[in-house]
Amino acid sequence: MSEAYVPLAISPKNTDRFVGYVEHARYDDLDVTSVGASSQLIRRTSGLIARTGDEFLLASIPISGRARLHQDGRAADVEPGSIVFYDTSRPYHWDIEQEWEQVVVQVPLSRLRERYGVISTEIPTATVFSGDSAPGIAAQLFRGVASLQRTDAEAAALLAEPGRDLLAAAVVAASGGIPRDQSADVLNRQRVLAFMRSHCADPGLDVDRIAAGCRMSRRTLYRVFGEFEGGPGTVLRRMRIERACDLLRNAPQLPLSAVAKAAGFLTERSFYRSFRLEMGTTPGAFRALA
Repeated sequence: MSEAYVPLAISPKNTDRFVGYVEHARYDDLDVTSVGASSQLIRRTSGLIARTGDEFLLASIPISGRARLHQDGRAADVEPGSIVFYDTSRPYHWDIEQEWEQVVVQVPLSRLRERYGVISTEIPTATVFSGDSAPGIAAQLFRGVASLQRTDAEAAALLAEPGRDLLAAAVVAASGGIPRDQSADVLNRQRVLAFMRSHCADPGLDVDRIAAGCRMSRRTLYRVFGEFEGGPGTVLRRMRIERACDLLRNAPQLPLSAVAKAAGFLTERSFYRSFRLEMGTTPGAFRALA
């Protein structure tokens, strides 16, 4: 953990049996690490800080277990579904009473300051943010990156590309500020994607309803999806096709008409047309090979 992050003092609470793992990947100056272990106490002391040249913002995203983070006179009880920030330039410690897993995202404080104007003292350290907050939306992307690191490194790198902008926007939003345009668009895109994933099975969902549900204009919606060919409508269609593929693989007894309806298509005909466009084959042929 000291090699993946910064120098730390770590004391296992159960010295008879200790298990743990660290899986670390770096994307330019953004690090994403999956870590899990038995109960322990993790300390970042003043002495260890004095030995470190670079300082970082860390964001912890719990996967399982519970832990308490102490920094800047605050204590945060962190559990799955939340995210918490902390700053390695000041002392902190984690008190972990049970086996736990988390994803940790790390970026240099200097980069956040130079590019985004994020000041260290304004970062809301040791403060828990829920999954439906701006930082919580960002956490969804980083959990996805960590998961893909194990199975598809190239896809993980592609997903991590907007990560620094997204993390900066999440920190600024959490501190009550207004993200700069670039990072705000990244954060808004993740918020819209989360809304679309939650509602893509609704056949009445369209661009207008997405914009209304995310409280933005159509013009803003298309801007934040500017890098996606075809815009939000194409992204929605692909989400529905992904849902249909899951059903075709895992529910072989389900009629194709029911698959189309469950995936959010108004008609079976539009389902067939969209499926062939995205997958290059028919739903029936895909199921036969799945």
